Amino acid sequence: AYEKDGAWWFRVPTEGETVVHDDLLGDVVYPNSQLKDFVIRRSDGSFVYNFVVVVDDADMGITHVIRGDDHLNNTPKQILLYRALGKPLPHFVHLPMILGPDRTRLSKRHGVTSVLEYRRRGFFPEALVNFLARLGWSHGDQEFFTRDELIELFSLDHIGKSASVFDEEKLHWLNQQHMKAADPGRLVELVAPFVREQGKVTEEMWSGIDRDRLTLAVERLRHRCKTLVDLARVLEIVFPVEIDREEEIELDDRQRELIAALIDAFSGMTEFTPEAVEQAMRETLAAHGAKLKDVGHACRMAVTGRRAGPGLFETIALIGRDITIARLRDLIHEE
Repeated sequence: AYEKDGAWWFRVPTEGETVVHDDLLGDVVYPNSQLKDFVIRRSDGSFVYNFVVVVDDADMGITHVIRGDDHLNNTPKQILLYRALGKPLPHFVHLPMILGPDRTRLSKRHGVTSVLEYRRRGFFPEALVNFLARLGWSHGDQEFFTRDELIELFSLDHIGKSASVFDEEKLHWLNQQHMKAADPGRLVELVAPFVREQGKVTEEMWSGIDRDRLTLAVERLRHRCKTLVDLARVLEIVFPVEIDREEEIELDDRQRELIAALIDAFSGMTEFTPEAVEQAMRETLAAHGAKLKDVGHACRMAVTGRRAGPGLFETIALIGRDITIARLRDLIHEE
């Protein structure tokens, strides 16, 4: 090393070569003649990154340096510093960079930048870990991994050398798979703050609903949901709140008559199971010379607000008699 203009410079050998033994890329050779002397302490007394990181890692006994390949060109300087300090070299692994959908380096301009933001958007911790692990790493064709599986299976041997694309659609798919696999009771706890955030379900409603019924609702309604925000919106149907509809419903007089007959049938029921609901609806409609297809879509839209979902009888039973009747009444009295 030498001093120049108040700064400390590291003198690079003029002969030979510095080889980066990278566990992923293999040997990357840098002829010393192409490396320039570099500053290790600025004239203001502050030390530069390449010097500080070597001292820090050597002091902590770091054995593996795993980082993005944008740091590869720093590595020969750091190797020279390790040798000058008489410290053993760690294993170096330079990973390919993550790209945005436009295949440029992932940055703030591509959108979300905080893990906490993904939590606020209703993503599972396990799903995000699963997704990040699969960026550049693989284990056969398997896509879904539990945390325990990742701990057991992850190794540097299966890291790819090419850059991966951060595909949020893939993240949504993985999140959906983790939601489907999750314990329904845990889902109830995780979705609670998102339900409250929607602003329709009051604290009294949430605390007053039967937990077994709520858990069953989560179990039945989660399959089409990609995030906890989606699940929170769908769960609103089991509470006595006004729901948003995906489309408007226009009834003719005949349909109003049929739905009114269903309301009468539901009002007299003491057992409101899926089987009982199906029997009541089919018998009532048959008595009026009609079939389920004549009002099934209108009933689903009225009680759930959605075009599709779990079976109609199962859903109506899940929502409950009183809420179902109230929503059907609202429907037939709409102008």
